[in-house]
Amino acid sequence: MGPVAASADETDNFTCRALVARDSLTILDRWVNTQIQVAVARANRRTGGRAAADALVRELQRSVGGSVPDPLTFVPHSRFERWIDSQPQIDRCHLAFAKTIYGARPYNQPWLYPFLGRTVFVVDSILLSGRVVGVDKINHFIREGLASWRAVYRRGGNIVAVLERELDPATRGWHWTEYGLKGMSLTGVLSYADVAAGYSGFVFWDDLLTPGGPRSVLAYDDARGRYVQVRDFTFADYVTDAWDEGINYSTFEPELGQQVAAAVRARGLTIPVRDCRPLADLPDARLYVNPACLTR
Repeated sequence: MGPVAASADETDNFTCRALVARDSLTILDRWVNTQIQVAVARANRRTGGRAAADALVRELQRSVGGSVPDPLTFVPHSRFERWIDSQPQIDRCHLAFAKTIYGARPYNQPWLYPFLGRTVFVVDSILLSGRVVGVDKINHFIREGLASWRAVYRRGGNIVAVLERELDPATRGWHWTEYGLKGMSLTGVLSYADVAAGYSGFVFWDDLLTPGGPRSVLAYDDARGRYVQVRDFTFADYVTDAWDEGINYSTFEPELGQQVAAAVRARGLTIPVRDCRPLADLPDARLYVNPACLTR
């Protein structure tokens, strides 16, 4: 495996906890609602009446779920995440790698992969609906959520099986899972919060791509002969404490785990930063919450 391929995004929600003050909810909600409106308008223009349903699904996946490759790793990232990276008005915690909990060794230098056995890039953290989350969670919400929706509704799967596979140790290595190429096998980090954001994304895509349901964002207006947005999207309906790696904490390869634990202690913090057991009350918590948080 070449060093360029050996990379994945992580976040430091321990160091960043006190460094983000302004919530980004309104800004991010506005982007999503704008993209929904663009997609609905395109679908309604393309075909009339209920025949626009297939066009609507395509346009929503294109506008909201579009991706671009990372220029260094070529791993796809959501266009939304890249847009966030470019917005100076978003309050964010941006850290030099050496100042992060992963900074004991220069894991952010891909050329050192053959010697260090992992490559880690740390993304910014933001405040979203009162939670500290890494910007990478937007990628998981959009991309992984959509992938799960397709697996369930296009390929006849079920969300339990999809997410159980993400956290299956048997998928180490080249599998596209959190134990594989998305996480543990490349970075030494198994992020339950990544899976939590993906689960929320699945719920979001179900709400978005199933018009007319009790939680749907869209509906068909018979009187007007077109699809319409019937409620505003807001991340407040989807983001939970399980997205926060300071609470729904990750597990690590042993050497990296020791380094991270030492860095967190040096900051006067604990892992997790507070009692994580309330996460057990979230829907389907066992699919994406660190098992240590599920014991009462």
